[in-house]
Amino acid sequence: MSLESRLNFEKVISSLSSRFVGKVDLDKVINSSFEDMGILSKADRVSLFLFDENNKFFKNTHEWCAEGINSQQSNLQRVDVGIISWWIAQVEKISFVNIRDVSDLPNGAQSVKKFMEIQNIQSFLAFPIYVSGTIAGFVCFNKITEKIQWKGKDFVILRIFGQTLSDTIERLNAEKALKESQELLRATFEATADGIIAIDNYGTITHLNERFIYMWRIPEKIVDQKDFNNVLNYMLNQLKNPDAFLLKLTDLEKTSKDAYDMIFFNDGRIFEQYSCPLVQDGEKVGRVWSFKDVTEHQHAEQELRRSETLYREAYERAELFKDIFTHDINNIFHNIKSSAELISILKTKAESLENLEEFFQIIDNQIERGVKLINNVQKLSKLEESEITLRDVDVYKVLDEAIQFAYKSAQEKELDIKIDRKISYVLVRANEFLLDVFENIFHNAIKYNQNQPIKIQINISKVVNDKNNYIKMEFKDNGIGIPDNKKELIFQKGHKQDNHVRGMGIGLSLVKKIIESYNGKIWVENRINNDFSQGSNFVVEIPEAI
Repeated sequence: MSLESRLNFEKVISSLSSRFVGKVDLDKVINSSFEDMGILSKADRVSLFLFDENNKFFKNTHEWCAEGINSQQSNLQRVDVGIISWWIAQVEKISFVNIRDVSDLPNGAQSVKKFMEIQNIQSFLAFPIYVSGTIAGFVCFNKITEKIQWKGKDFVILRIFGQTLSDTIERLNAEKALKESQELLRATFEATADGIIAIDNYGTITHLNERFIYMWRIPEKIVDQKDFNNVLNYMLNQLKNPDAFLLKLTDLEKTSKDAYDMIFFNDGRIFEQYSCPLVQDGEKVGRVWSFKDVTEHQHAEQELRRSETLYREAYERAELFKDIFTHDINNIFHNIKSSAELISILKTKAESLENLEEFFQIIDNQIERGVKLINNVQKLSKLEESEITLRDVDVYKVLDEAIQFAYKSAQEKELDIKIDRKISYVLVRANEFLLDVFENIFHNAIKYNQNQPIKIQINISKVVNDKNNYIKMEFKDNGIGIPDNKKELIFQKGHKQDNHVRGMGIGLSLVKKIIESYNGKIWVENRINNDFSQGSNFVVEIPEAI
């Protein structure tokens, strides 16, 4: 090859290659290159055929025709790949197909021969287009007006062109796929319900979505600065515990660990936070944070837990009431029935008439006991199901009323109930149920007492607990007392009384419930230290009315 020919050859190669460098309009580049290649190779028609995704059909995507040559592009839009199977087999063997005379094609290439003859092709040269190592189509140079044998520098140029076109299509496909992937990522990034922010090792914001800006209410001028420290200041001002959040953030900057946490806001919002390191080539280059608003979910869970608690309490309350009625009402009915049967027997015997009054009194007492039981259950249910309204209550006034009731109810017993009135006027935050508290305490002190007289000493004082003022009331009796291992048990729901332990079951449970509704406390001590048998001291503390 002469120096001039070599320079022209290199010039053509350089010009050809430069068209496919950088950002290109593929259609425009192919069309202009086809024209140059057609003129250079003296071809009558240059065509690009590309396979479909399943390699079952191919179509003519680009075409250049010399003057006077008819276009075939519209006729070649869905051609069965099987027609050119011989052609493909030849390419797989020698990387190209170069036919000087179509009429000389062998018997195994009859479908190819027919395909060429329909287009009036006499000679053709085809180079494969590879994408990702697989044949994706062909560049074909056709001669219509005469037979020609392509060889030498023309053959080399055409082959280089085919290879350049392959590389360009593959690159553009990769760029298209990357762009589609980036668009999908961007759309996903923005469409997610989570707020996302990515920060590099230098505190620069590399990515963040609109959801993050909305959730954290970051001003646009702060966002535009891309400085995470400025954004962080706005974040911290909204949190209930900013110091804890900042400490965890600082610790994570030193590690490559994932992190999960719950964030609580001053305004009641709750975010679920997840963080993971951003790694490139094995090195941590930053960190990605995502935030999900779970406020409604958390509130729903809290409401569900509250409902479960209420349901469980209602169930336990129903079980308690069932046990109380099953046990106590049966006893009441049994006593009434027994007394009625004895009355029926004795009424026919004149000598026994004086005993009838005793059994009538038993029946009357049992009826009163049943009414009291029902009232207690109703009061306990009201305390557990409704809001408690408190008011200022005069302690002495309620105590005096309860003492009068105690004397009236225990006329057969000798009572000595005294109040130490060193404090002239005592008010507490309570309600009408305070009377039930005092009556229950007096009832127990009288019922479980074998002494004559039955003594109850009431001492009242003022105390301060946790900087709050309380009225302390001590009810000291000389009854049978309560063993230490029973002192807490007597206040529990469903506690059953026996012959050895004092207590009313529901009565003291009701008392405890009422006192706690006042934000107060009740407990029992020995009247005499270390000797429970010398009587009890029921201690009640209720917040003082100010």
